[in-house]
Amino acid sequence: MKNRKFVGAALLSWALFTLPGCHQAADLVGPLRVEAWPEAELTLIWYGQGEAWRMEEGAWVRRPEQDYEFSVVQRRYPDHWESTKTMRRRHPDYDGSAGPRHQSFHFSLRYSDESGDFVIDSSLGPGRGHTDLEFREAQMQIEAQVSSMAPFDRYRIEQHYGYEQGVLTETVHLEDGETPWVRVEEKATLFAPRHYEGAPTRLRR
Repeated sequence: MKNRKFVGAALLSWALFTLPGCHQAADLVGPLRVEAWPEAELTLIWYGQGEAWRMEEGAWVRRPEQDYEFSVVQRRYPDHWESTKTMRRRHPDYDGSAGPRHQSFHFSLRYSDESGDFVIDSSLGPGRGHTDLEFREAQMQIEAQVSSMAPFDRYRIEQHYGYEQGVLTETVHLEDGETPWVRVEEKATLFAPRHYEGAPTRLRR
């Protein structure tokens, strides 16, 4: 199943998906353009942590050296989303197996109709997914464009948006067909524009 192709064209984004493992396209951070992004219907910024697990001898084993902190800029348009995710691995024992400590990825996701189905074009590979009409629960798969020697061939992602709590939780699976290899549990906090009546912090004396 290493080179299985998803049916259909792939186009635009949600972000949040970038994980430990053998990817070589981390320098691709979105479509090149001279102009700034068009004004979005809504722009959200998320910041969070990802905790990594690896399947070893039939059991999930915690791998904190593969953990990362991340931020996502998510631009939502009426028929598509554009998201850029930046990851930083700060653990002193990180061995470089997933690439540089600092990486950026871009995801584009386009909705074809009101069914909640979408197609993905990303720096990780093409894919497809489905969401409910309020974008609270989403599931997707991305074809991993990695070396044939890599121990996985797809990303499978489940997302839950808790808008009222300002929290996004996500589980990312790296799999070889149906065989699990790595799992990452992500949790992010929403940052939205606001105004302050005065300086929000002060120098301590």
